[in-house]
Amino acid sequence: MASITEVAKLAGVSTATASRVVGEVNYPVSQQARERVLAAARELDYVPNALARGLLKSTVPIVGVIVHDITDPYFNEVVRGVEDAANATGYLVITCSSDRDAQRENSYARLLRSLRAAAVIFAGSGIVDGESNAELARHVTGIRANGSAVVHLSPHADGPPDVGVDNVAGIAAMVAALVELGHTRIAFFAGPASLFVARERLTGYRRGLGEAGIAVDERLVVDTAFNRTGGAAGVDELVARGVEFSAICCANDLLALGALQRLGELGRAVPGDVSVAGFDDISIAALTEPHLSTVHLPLREMGRRGFENAMRTLNGEDVAPQTLPTQVVMRDSTARRNGQ
Repeated sequence: MASITEVAKLAGVSTATASRVVGEVNYPVSQQARERVLAAARELDYVPNALARGLLKSTVPIVGVIVHDITDPYFNEVVRGVEDAANATGYLVITCSSDRDAQRENSYARLLRSLRAAAVIFAGSGIVDGESNAELARHVTGIRANGSAVVHLSPHADGPPDVGVDNVAGIAAMVAALVELGHTRIAFFAGPASLFVARERLTGYRRGLGEAGIAVDERLVVDTAFNRTGGAAGVDELVARGVEFSAICCANDLLALGALQRLGELGRAVPGDVSVAGFDDISIAALTEPHLSTVHLPLREMGRRGFENAMRTLNGEDVAPQTLPTQVVMRDSTARRNGQ
């Protein structure tokens, strides 16, 4: 592999100038010198050593994005937003799936800290686990001490996200939309209680019912996994409890998709017998049969802004928290309650 010294010699510039030209887009140098350096780098097939540069700058141009499950379309969209923003900056984006396991998340944070990644973006919700939360806080402190940036895109142990959405208001708005359709027996699939975001969305459900003057029937609240299997299990749990319901509001779209499938298997028509609504508006929500009513979140924009905030932090700027808008999207999986 060619060295930067060989590039500098071929281009007729100093080693320092050659290094700055290939490593810094806006380095002030004459256009002729820049072109000679870049031409020499191409001719010699020179590739900068990111780790070596990191030793000089205290961090390496790596952005680690810690997600709960990379197979979840929600995280696909968020990571794509990070990659869109990082594409022209020379940063490598590494995605790490924690599987909603606090210890695994801590392991990734520790690894990214040891690599001196320039930024760590926590795309998923914080996990409610006192001991693990304390360990993660130590890693976050260490990451920042390295001169790296840390960005949260969902609620966590220390509070609200740096870039996120109002989960409470979003769920409350969907509950209000279902009430407007005449539904008063609205079940809620809350996701796992071990996630801060699930707790926020459950609060939104309670607020939505409260604002409509409807008392919460705790038998209609189901804690279950944040996936399609969890949605199917939630339907089975409601049936086993023997409670009446005409609508199901879900804390994410995968839960809603699982509920749709299970209701169909049980011969319950959607939306004729039961209306079903999700939250997130993942890419396949509009492709299901029936098309899924949901709350749209700007997922790709969230990822893009998360990366931009990380870069601004690295530049020493003060970055204020950002709350992105949500929007209720009513499609074919919801309808007026029978008899209304």
